[in-house]
Amino acid sequence: MRRTLLKGLALVAALSAVTLGTAPRVAGQQPVGSVPLEAPTYLNVAGLDILPVQGQVHMLAGLNRNVTVQVGWEGVTLVDSGGPGETDRLLEAVAALTPLPVRVIVNTHADVDVVSGNGAIIEAAGGTRGPRPRQLGGTQGNQNAGVQVIAHENALLHMIQGTGVPVMSGVALPGSVFFGAKKEFFVNGEAVQVFHVPQAHTSGDVMVFFRSSDVISAGDVYNTTRYPEIDQARGGSIQGILDALNLIVDLAIPERNQMGGTRVVPGDGRLSNESDVVEYRDMVTIIRDRVQVMVEEGMSLADIQASNVSLEYDGLYGADPEWTREMFLEAVYRGVGGM
Repeated sequence: MRRTLLKGLALVAALSAVTLGTAPRVAGQQPVGSVPLEAPTYLNVAGLDILPVQGQVHMLAGLNRNVTVQVGWEGVTLVDSGGPGETDRLLEAVAALTPLPVRVIVNTHADVDVVSGNGAIIEAAGGTRGPRPRQLGGTQGNQNAGVQVIAHENALLHMIQGTGVPVMSGVALPGSVFFGAKKEFFVNGEAVQVFHVPQAHTSGDVMVFFRSSDVISAGDVYNTTRYPEIDQARGGSIQGILDALNLIVDLAIPERNQMGGTRVVPGDGRLSNESDVVEYRDMVTIIRDRVQVMVEEGMSLADIQASNVSLEYDGLYGADPEWTREMFLEAVYRGVGGM
């Protein structure tokens, strides 16, 4: 009985020693100078809801768009940096999770409400760009590594040219740009994959997959509050949106009865799982196919917009005044060959 009790106490002590963002470590393996982090819990800071997703990943809700936060002993990785004037609240929320600084920002695309915080966050971290994420490993005492901003090449061009976002320059621009299908790095003990999803919301969209945590940050290719926004002027398309949604479905692995498994952080709206994305993908596919049939039958854009082509979905996705049902149907119409 005494031996069983001692084993139980040892197990409790081992579990209580686990810190957020690190696997259990034996003596001598903890990074030098690392800061213990509290277990994840729901918080509300500066009017923002901080939702623990799973693993090392949180979702910040309450800004113009959701921001994904990965926390670990090397610091903080952000997916998107918020809109104008939102940096102070964002950093206050991050500080409630960890005293460590932001090390990496991934821009999912070049909209003003997701990249405007780049420069302000870098200034708050000392005003310097940092090394590539793969170089961040080492002792926790290196507090001057700066911030590395990652984006696809097309998103960088949108920022430089001022298409969809005010012209950006200097340290606010991404310093780690890729032009292929995928970029990979390793930070906070976790492999991270950044997938380019071409011709989706724009030509420069990416999604971020935190592999150990099993969380996908989808950016604006998926959200739960409106129809998918398609910026045709910057290379967006209905087929690109569907390809991106299918990629999420391919990457996500559900637990039994869809009650767990891969979690998906949308650009806007509630935390999701694979079945949520499947329903959204199916909705987009159904509307696309209906519009295509109407175009083949010779119906005009005005006729399609006046029809009930999306009636059963309008209550869920058609209320956003900045991206209306009519705007979505026009983008679909153009995407399937309507003139």
